[in-house]
Amino acid sequence: MGLLDHETNYFGLDIGSTAIRLVQLRQGGGKPVLVTYAAVAVPAGQTVSDSQLDQDKVAAVIRQLVKDSRVSTKNVVAGLPSGSLFAAVITTPKLTHTELSKAIKFQADQYVPMALDQVKLDWSVVGAGANDNELEVLLVAAPNTSTAKYANILEKAGLEVVVLEANAMAVARAVVPPSDLAVIVLDMGNTSSDLTVIYQNSPRLMRSIPVGGNTFVQSVAQNLGLDRTQAEQFTYRFGLTQTKLEGQVFRAVKPSIDQLVGEIQKSSKFFLGRYEGVKLEKIVLTGVTSSLPELPAYLATATGLPVEIGNAWVNVAYPASIQDKLMSASSQYAAASGLAQRMFVK
Repeated sequence: MGLLDHETNYFGLDIGSTAIRLVQLRQGGGKPVLVTYAAVAVPAGQTVSDSQLDQDKVAAVIRQLVKDSRVSTKNVVAGLPSGSLFAAVITTPKLTHTELSKAIKFQADQYVPMALDQVKLDWSVVGAGANDNELEVLLVAAPNTSTAKYANILEKAGLEVVVLEANAMAVARAVVPPSDLAVIVLDMGNTSSDLTVIYQNSPRLMRSIPVGGNTFVQSVAQNLGLDRTQAEQFTYRFGLTQTKLEGQVFRAVKPSIDQLVGEIQKSSKFFLGRYEGVKLEKIVLTGVTSSLPELPAYLATATGLPVEIGNAWVNVAYPASIQDKLMSASSQYAAASGLAQRMFVK
């Protein structure tokens, strides 16, 4: 949370539920240029644990990852899991920045479902309101307990925190090129899926849906009588393919996928109700769970929207010699890439 100096040299760090990933960029002639990227697996649940011992272990892993990948700075922009945040777009009178800062503190109490002394507030103007005298402002609130935990981990890793940002905002920055279109970004992780609606280059809706890869794996394990390892293999090998294993995996994961579809439709309806006359163009899919076979086709049919796989490197320059390697890992690096790109957004 907070403001950022565009001249600051830093790297992006995504502390995920099963892996930690980083990306460092530098200024280029056009697009920012990739300096380094790296990832390391961590035990499930360790990065979200409130145990001091687990947090110390995470800090040690981050310190080693930064060293091994030869990151050239200690300054970091780190992601916050969207499930721990509250975000809303509010309408305010058209005011100066100083006046807005004061007004939002008064308005926030109406929207944030926690005592304001228990959260850190961040906000940014995302566009004009319904008339010339109004502004639309994205309000984000993060519990002090959450920001303090991540700040503590990063400090123990020997890093200087420049800013903490919602992962969902970073992902959208990475996979959606600048345009005036309205696009849904669906970042599917292991424990949840983050849905963000981007319109005119700004987030207009952010929410976390408690459906992710683990949901599908557990359904397959229960329905097919498999252990966790087998269920994970079957889930990511067959996904929503109806012609393999007599469609058993498809039938096992379909209820959870349909729950996700229902939440996409609710979010679409809410957004279109707020922005009359605007059309949703497509769904951009990313995240470790987006690799499920036949998932894009199923979502496209169920939602009536085109679905494409997001490219975490679309706004980044890199050597052609590593393109295949980068593309194979693209779905996993959207958050880290977007966090690293924040300094290049004017």
